[in-house]
Amino acid sequence: MEGLVRWLWAMLALVLSTTLAWAIDYPCAQVRIIVPYPPGGSNDVATRIVAERLEAVLKKTVVVESRPGATGNVGTLATVHAKPDGCTLLVNGAVIATFPYSFAKLGYDPLKDLVPVGGIGVSPTVILTGPGEVKDVQQLVRLSKEKPGGLNYSTAGYGLLQHLAVEEIAQRTGAHFVHVAYKGGPQSATDLMSGRLDFGSLSAGSVVQHFESGQLRPVAVIANKRTALAPNVPTIVEQGLAPLDAGVLYLLFAPGGTPKDVVAVLSDELRKIISDPTVQARLMRGGFEPTPLGHAECAQIMRETAETWAPLIERLKIRLE
Repeated sequence: MEGLVRWLWAMLALVLSTTLAWAIDYPCAQVRIIVPYPPGGSNDVATRIVAERLEAVLKKTVVVESRPGATGNVGTLATVHAKPDGCTLLVNGAVIATFPYSFAKLGYDPLKDLVPVGGIGVSPTVILTGPGEVKDVQQLVRLSKEKPGGLNYSTAGYGLLQHLAVEEIAQRTGAHFVHVAYKGGPQSATDLMSGRLDFGSLSAGSVVQHFESGQLRPVAVIANKRTALAPNVPTIVEQGLAPLDAGVLYLLFAPGGTPKDVVAVLSDELRKIISDPTVQARLMRGGFEPTPLGHAECAQIMRETAETWAPLIERLKIRLE
């Protein structure tokens, strides 16, 4: 009898878990996930992986819509202004928590006008060089002090974590680094390979194929622990610098005011999706460390991201349009 009772409870739990997603009556024929960057990038690839799995779970058509512009703010604002019913979602980095400090006129509050549903993956920031003899960050610091005018470095955009992290390293070490902002990682990588730049600070997802092929040399990961995407590349901590993590965590967001039960269902299903070994392998190939996190964990990370980087943004007087 006791065994039968345990079996019945197990079957009930199974039924509840498999029908949880259908408990929400979505008022739309399809779900839209906005990617606020140009199509074809690593975040676009990650979003399509998630969309494919969510479509099967929600029994709704899930459409990925590219809305680039203004450092991702065009697509983000479109999500903020969408009806908060779970039918419009957004994939963006937790770095947007710093935007109120760097944008003079942002138009939204990332901590109030968006609800983080869950984590997708982290794209670590890597310091890379092109052809040459530079082997570590300490050597870059030393050369920047010796070379008239210092060393120039590239990032995929002014005010992003890749930029802020190098400026923080320069502040701590007294290095003379000159920032050259690009509109994306690919052109930056091309100029690195040609020797036009001294080094770059870029998302691993946008350049991993180049250092796997030997076209670029990864010098360090700006993180406190090594990344599985490049396990042989040491962190800046291993090279004698103070701890600093500039990995960009990509999250799934819903508009602020989305019902808690909808967020809860989406968060639960997203965690299952990102925990799936097949999905994790696909994300790794796209340059992401899979990060299955829930709503509360992501909300805390958003707050911590703002607190960590706001003082540096203020010190550098970064202002974006």
